[in-house]
Amino acid sequence: MTSPSMDASELRTLGADLRAIPEQLNRHVVPVLKKGAQNIKEEMQAEMKASKTFAPLAGSITYDMKQNSFGGVGVYEVEIGPKKRSGGAGSQGLGFGANIAYFGSGHGQSRGSVKDPVEALNHETPKFEKAMGDLLKDLL
Repeated sequence: MTSPSMDASELRTLGADLRAIPEQLNRHVVPVLKKGAQNIKEEMQAEMKASKTFAPLAGSITYDMKQNSFGGVGVYEVEIGPKKRSGGAGSQGLGFGANIAYFGSGHGQSRGSVKDPVEALNHETPKFEKAMGDLLKDLL
């Protein structure tokens, strides 16, 4: 008895094409992420600069982007906010100053005098979603 044969070459090609999509997206996604992070950082800096008390801390607001891979898929993390003091002579950073700016001191001040950073994220979210949607439309 002969066993049935099947040509799976098209399935293998499709599988290879689907695995390549994340790699193709990497070079397009990173600039969108960086632009969003930059916009949020600039809004947070502007809010901090507007405070007479905490304006000197504005320069400590930065962003770091990490790129990893999990199961063959690119994973991106962007952390935006005040840089913490690393210690040592001449170290930059703000210590606990930003916590007071954002959340208050707990000594009669129920909340900080600088807008919550979540507001900057909320302002950027629709622009980021549109940029990612446009990117996907262009690539598909």
